[in-house]
Amino acid sequence: MNMQAGNEAAFRAEIAEFCKDNLDPEVRRLSDLGLPVGEEAALDWQTKLVARGWGAPSWDEEWGGSGWDMRKLFIFEEEMAAHGAPLVGTFNIKMIGPILQAHGDAAQKAHFLPKALSFEHVWCQGYSEPGSGSDLASLQTRAERDGDHYVVNGTKIWTSGGHLANHMFCLVRTSREGRQQGGISFLLIDLNTPGITRRPIHHFYGAHVFNQFFFDDVRVPVANRVGEENAGWGIAKSLLEHERLFSARHTEARRKLGRLRRLAHEVRIGGRPAIEDAQFRDDLAKRMIELRALENATMRALERLVDDGGIGPYASVLKLRGIEVNQRLDRAIVQLLGPDALPAQAAWEGGALDGLVPEDARNAAETRYWWRGPAIAGGSQEVQRGIITKHILNL
Repeated sequence: MNMQAGNEAAFRAEIAEFCKDNLDPEVRRLSDLGLPVGEEAALDWQTKLVARGWGAPSWDEEWGGSGWDMRKLFIFEEEMAAHGAPLVGTFNIKMIGPILQAHGDAAQKAHFLPKALSFEHVWCQGYSEPGSGSDLASLQTRAERDGDHYVVNGTKIWTSGGHLANHMFCLVRTSREGRQQGGISFLLIDLNTPGITRRPIHHFYGAHVFNQFFFDDVRVPVANRVGEENAGWGIAKSLLEHERLFSARHTEARRKLGRLRRLAHEVRIGGRPAIEDAQFRDDLAKRMIELRALENATMRALERLVDDGGIGPYASVLKLRGIEVNQRLDRAIVQLLGPDALPAQAAWEGGALDGLVPEDARNAAETRYWWRGPAIAGGSQEVQRGIITKHILNL
């Protein structure tokens, strides 16, 4: 075993030991089933990660980062997924944190980064609007300068996790002159500010994931603008690269693959465990190959991010492929479970299905349908294909 392989094996063992000692078995069980672990459990896990120095491993060391290279970061995420650790704070750790480190001023970094790391501030993203989803540059929420404040009016929609957040990073229109992209600014908004109203948006099966926000004469300090006025589009594109990079969601796909492999030994086809069925094994092998290819592509993108400071249109490739890989794994789980996958999460409440349906069937159908949403969020799959066609294929 060469030195690099030995070091990687030792690091994987270190992560495994940490998860064994610190991860609540119930949290792991829920995470493996694709179910929410709850705010309290997620915060508890983040607190343990911060104490270990792993709370925001991709950040600069000055702000609590690890100083790891991209390979080590990738191994960390891979092992956390393998051991059932919950995904915590994407908006805090993987979005607003890197953006503030790259574009924020000294005062903004000092004030916001520690609170993002500790989750004293819980962030959500204010980009999409009614009529301005994939065509983000057409957004209409306006911010007019009034002394040392902006007065914000308008609405944001499809805000994931907005009901749990107390802060929003938000795109607003500060000028209507010239190109649409040239009149957008990037604001940090305290959601406890007067004039903000939230309205829940429920999935068809009842889950509360999205929200709509209304801003009526909301006063936001100019000091909370990241970057120059009317220069928010460049920051937004940078953040969208981060979003699309992580919308490949290879760690979530790895969890699903683990679930599928467990089910393969429990669910029976023709009286035998599914893993003994030749067609199922062939399909499982395809899913494993697709995931490994996605992980390798994500690793290359992370290396490019370090070398070049961005990944450009390659982010669209990752998002496009990542969504497809996740959806295929969801479909494979539902197909393997058959009728057992049909009950919605609500049917489990009160224990009526206990002993009647395998618990690993829980949430399977809802997860499959939920993954129609990420195919639109952050730019639809059609938009990603357009970006790839124009900027990579030059067509």
